[in-house]
Amino acid sequence: MNFQLRHNLLLTTFIIVVIVTMWLLMKGLSYSFDQLTVPDSIELRSDEAITQSVLSRKSGYIEKIENFALQEFDINRVLSHFVEADVYLNFKDEPALLVNPRVTIYDKNGETDYILKSKRANYLTTGEVSFKGEVDISSSNGTSHKMNTEELLVDTNTDDLLSNEKVTYLGEGSKIISQGMSMQTKVDKMKLTGDVVINQDSGQKMLTKDLYVDQSNDQKHYYSDDKTTYLSPENKVYAQGMDMKDKTIQLLGQVNILQNSGSTIDTEDLIVDQSNNAEVYITDNGIHYQSSVADIRALGMRYDADKQKIQFTGDVVGRYD
Repeated sequence: MNFQLRHNLLLTTFIIVVIVTMWLLMKGLSYSFDQLTVPDSIELRSDEAITQSVLSRKSGYIEKIENFALQEFDINRVLSHFVEADVYLNFKDEPALLVNPRVTIYDKNGETDYILKSKRANYLTTGEVSFKGEVDISSSNGTSHKMNTEELLVDTNTDDLLSNEKVTYLGEGSKIISQGMSMQTKVDKMKLTGDVVINQDSGQKMLTKDLYVDQSNDQKHYYSDDKTTYLSPENKVYAQGMDMKDKTIQLLGQVNILQNSGSTIDTEDLIVDQSNNAEVYITDNGIHYQSSVADIRALGMRYDADKQKIQFTGDVVGRYD
C-alpha cells in the first residue's frame, strides 16, 4: 500500500513538472517572437512592399505616435510647415520613421504653397524631413511633380528640396533620369542635376546635363544650357542646348544632324515639332546639306523625319556629282 502511494505521488509530481516545463517553454517562445516582430500592427494605406519590409525590421522603437502632427513656425510666428504621418516611430540610435508622411509648406502669407507626400520618410533631429522612394510634390497653382529617389531632403529653414541620389522624374510623355535634383520652391524652379537622360514615350531620347524644370508660368518648361544629343530612329542630332515645352523641342546653337544614310545637315537653332505623333525638323537659318552625291546650301528647311522628305527653302544652291 505504501509502495502504491509513493508510486502515485511520484507520477503526479512528474506530470506537474512536465506541465510547468511546457508552460515555461511556450512563454519563452512567445517572448522570443515578440522581440522579432513589431508589437503593434500598423495599418497602411495602399501598403507598399518596401514600406512593409522596413517596418518588419523596426522592432526597437522607444516611442510610437499614431496620427502624428507637428506645426512649425517662422521667426515671425507665421505657420511655415505642417508635418503629418499615420504613424511616428522614434528610435534610440536611428532617425525617427514616418509612415505615409505629408508635409505642407506655407508661403509668407500663411497660404499653402507646396504639399509633399510619400509612403515613408525619416524625421531628422535637425527638423528636416528625408523622403524615401516615390514622392509626389503638388503646387498650389495646380502643377505637380512625381519622382522616385533614394532620398529627398526637405530643408525646413529654406523650404528648398535636395537629393544627391539618382532621381527618376516622370514628365509629360517622358521619363527623365538624373544623378540628383535641387528645387527652390519659392520660385517654382527645379534642377535635375548631373548627367540627364530623357526617354520619351514616343521612342526618342535626349542626353544632356543639368536640366531645369520651370513652372513659374503655370506651365512646365524644360531647358538646358549644356550640350544635348537628340536620338531618333532615323537621326542623331547634336546641339549646344535644348528648350522643350509641350510637343515642341528647340535644339539651340550650332546643330549637326547625322542621318542613318550617312548624310549630314549643319544649321542653327533647330525646332523639332512632335505634334500629331510626327517628327518634323524646322529652321529658318542657313542650311548645309552633304551626302555622297549632293552638296546643297539653303536659307531654311522643313524635314519630315518619318517620311524622310526634306524641303529646302529660300535661295537654294546645289551641286550634284
